[in-house]
Amino acid sequence: MKRTIGIMGFGRFGQFMAAHLSPRFDVIAGSRSDHATEAEALGVEWAPLQTAAEQDCVIVSVSISTLRDVLRSFAPSFSRGALVCDVSSVKVYPCSLLDAYVPGGCHCLGTHPLFGPDTARAGLAGHTIALCPLRGYDPGPIASTLSDMGLEVIQTTPDEHDRNMARSLALIHFMGSALSGLGIGDVTLATATHRRLCELVSITHNDSPQLLLDMHRYNPYAAGVRRELIDRLVRLDGELSSLEAEGMEH
Repeated sequence: MKRTIGIMGFGRFGQFMAAHLSPRFDVIAGSRSDHATEAEALGVEWAPLQTAAEQDCVIVSVSISTLRDVLRSFAPSFSRGALVCDVSSVKVYPCSLLDAYVPGGCHCLGTHPLFGPDTARAGLAGHTIALCPLRGYDPGPIASTLSDMGLEVIQTTPDEHDRNMARSLALIHFMGSALSGLGIGDVTLATATHRRLCELVSITHNDSPQLLLDMHRYNPYAAGVRRELIDRLVRLDGELSSLEAEGMEH
């Protein structure tokens, strides 16, 4: 893996990445907002976005909805032979942008860390990261480094990734958001299962509303899974209502 890593976007997840990468690599971070204090605390060099874009390995850590503009704006700054990665929770759309806007002399790798500051607060060991290599790029060296960091590495295609994530991530955030709106934590008596549901609500609540919107807007399979869940809930509600009505008749 390249020695110098540029992180473009230094929000919550960018800072989380820097904390785990800086002990192993020289990390240069940049963002539209000023996070110089946070960078210093993490032992990371703070620099303009352009400088971050010029490094050997560039990780673009921005919202999916702004990824196109960032890649288009900074494509001329990517060094020939550099590796440019995204960390989006969907892959078909971001990988198409990487292929379209990153210059031909660069390598492209779609990545999705299936964890974050909340779920991996105790460390990376045992967590999973998905890799979607583009343009024939060999992710072997990076996969080896990530494995050394304790991660389980799974290589997949953007389409297969999004099919899986529609059920395992987008659906979970959809449910967590809905349960949050119900205020399910406002109870005096709670089961262990209820407490686990409250933990789900807490984790999804800590993520930005933009993340929920983006993972549904840009995952081509999310809407279908969402509708499937709603249809099943409506059907179940109908069945229970019928049983309730029968009970009242007796």
